Parts: sequence; structure tokens; C-alpha cells
Amino acid sequence: MNYPKIDPNATFSLRKIIHEMSPISFDKHMDLCLYHPDLGYYAQVPTQVGKDGDFFTSVSCGPLFGQIIADVIARWWKNAHIAGPWRIIEIGPNNAALAIDVLDSLALDHPDAWHELEFCCIDPLPLPRAFQEKMLASYGPKVRCLENVDSLAELPTFVYANEVLDAFPCHLIEKTAEGWKEVTIHSIAQDTPLEERLTDSIASIPSLLQNCEYPLGYRTEIRDCSLSFWQKLRSCISFGELLWFDYGFAEPEYYAAERSRGTLRVYQQHQASDNPLENLGQCDITAHVNFTAVAREAIAAGCTLKGFEPQEFFLTKNAADRLTRRDLDAKTLRNFQTLTHPAHLGGKFHALHFSIGDSAEHNSTAKRRLVLES
Repeated sequence: MNYPKIDPNATFSLRKIIHEMSPISFDKHMDLCLYHPDLGYYAQVPTQVGKDGDFFTSVSCGPLFGQIIADVIARWWKNAHIAGPWRIIEIGPNNAALAIDVLDSLALDHPDAWHELEFCCIDPLPLPRAFQEKMLASYGPKVRCLENVDSLAELPTFVYANEVLDAFPCHLIEKTAEGWKEVTIHSIAQDTPLEERLTDSIASIPSLLQNCEYPLGYRTEIRDCSLSFWQKLRSCISFGELLWFDYGFAEPEYYAAERSRGTLRVYQQHQASDNPLENLGQCDITAHVNFTAVAREAIAAGCTLKGFEPQEFFLTKNAADRLTRRDLDAKTLRNFQTLTHPAHLGGKFHALHFSIGDSAEHNSTAKRRLVLES
């Protein structure tokens, strides 16, 4: 999105910018509130995660999550028989805590893989990127913090991301007697509350929503096709794997009739609300992930579906070596239980896994879980 330029000598706010741009679609409103390079929620020093922030993630529990990811990456590196330079990319590293856990684990437990590793953090926003550079400075030239992947040459690459897809801006649509309408945001005056209105939809309505009956007033979210995102990521990978952790559903569950108000939520200081028109730039706006739509886009960009399962299953099967170590302590065990228990993070999150450049076919179990066409 092209953001309005800010005069450094003037007092600006997101409220003023949205007023000047009004009316705007909800995805543009969400984009401004989260990613405006000066005023957006994610454009600030990354203190959003943890007890003193607005929400918890798997990284907040301790280093085990990153250690298991490092083990998965090292196993891929070994099985791929990589000789020479290779790369890890973390998308959306926030406060760099996960990157540190992964890097430290690779250096300590997998020194052979560590030797010719290049680690890249990708964050489009300058202030968080500067924070990440500071936090990761001790690793020297092995780590680079970049705005995007455009400058990266092709290398064997493992990509991972934790809670990134849910922060992609989304359209809001609602079922009316005239069909599906789109929510747009209007500003009558700068000193009055923002308003929602329904207009003819400009979003591409999924066939499931078009072909099934939904009650009037049913509201849900749609994310525009992000094929270009996957294609750019694909362009710097000679072969490799991509691993995404997030919360969401396969498409039929995402658009279940009983989910009548969608999944959009606003978080601030660990309190949830459903009003994204207040406290602009000061709170997180998120919606669950339609994993089926994500998988379609990744496959269209040349990825092979490798797996889709609850986080509890993925972490349990990949933590076996660590959980059988004699030096396993009670704190690490509690960390594992929080990450995998169905009542905690294990059931809330899923792992979506792709490969690139191998001869494997799509995983049939994952395709079935995602209800992808044959």
C-alpha cells in the first residue's frame, strides 16, 4: 500500500490520515493501523509480545519452541546433503527472541550445519528492523536484517514464521438481502467516531460462500490472493522447506454457518475486543487464517504441501530427541506441556509445512484436512 507522506513539522495521526482517505475498504484500514511506517502498531519498538505486552505466543513460553524448530531445520539440512552455503529466513521476527533461540540451538547442538549458515530476518518496518539488528549483533555477519527478500540470491533455504499470516490485512464482508456486501470505513469529521458502511463488494468471494446458504447479517473475512508474496519468496530458494505456525481453520470450518461474526479480534494488554475502529495504531488487529486459501496460493507459486496438523502433533513428534535427554529439567517439561497441551497452545495453533524443489507429491493427509481439490 502507498502510505501518505508525513510532514515532520506537522502533527499527524492515523485518525487524520484515515479521515483524508475516507472512505476506505477495511483491509486498507487494517493495513494502516498495523503497518504505517511511522504510526502503525507493528512499526514501533517491538514490545507487543509477552506478559507486559498485548498477547502471548509460543515463543513467550521459553526457548524450547525455537530449539525444536532448529532441530527440524538441522534434520532437513542433513537429509538434503547440503554442502556449501545455505540460508534460514525468518519472516516477521518481532523482538528477535525466536531467532535467538533458533540460532543458539543450531550453534550448540548442530555445529556442522552452523558453519556455512546465512540467517536472514525479514521485516519491512525500519524501527523493528533496527531493534532486531541490535539484538542479533553478537552473531556478526552470519545474520542480516532485511526489508524484503529482493536482494537475496538463490540458495538452499529453510523459511519459518510464527504468527505472521494472521496479521495479513483482510476484507470484511457481510451477507445481505442483495447478496454479499463489503465493509468500508467512513470518516464524517475528524472529531467524530469512524463508521462502518456496506458497499458492493470488491473482494473476490470464495466459491464456498457463493454456493452455500448463510443467514442475513453473517459476517466474515477474506484475504486477497497473496500469490506475489509466495512468488517473491520462491525466487530466492533453489530448494528448501517453509514452515508456518498460526491459528486458524481449514476453509469449511472457517466459513461454518455458526461462525456468524467471523474471527476478527483486537488485542490490547491481553484484553480482546471486536472493535477495530478505536485506539488506532495502539492495538493488534488480527483474524484467523484460512489455511486452505493459503495452501492454494503456495501451491500455485510452486510449493509442495508437506503437512498440516495441530501444533501439538508437530512439536511432539519433532521433540522426541530432546524429551528423552537425561538433562531434561522441570522447566523445559512445563514449557513443552504449554506448547502442546490441547487446552493451551497445542490445540489453538497449527503447523503448515511446504517443500520446494523436490520430487515429492502433495501429502494426501494434509490435502484431505485442508479439503483441497484432487
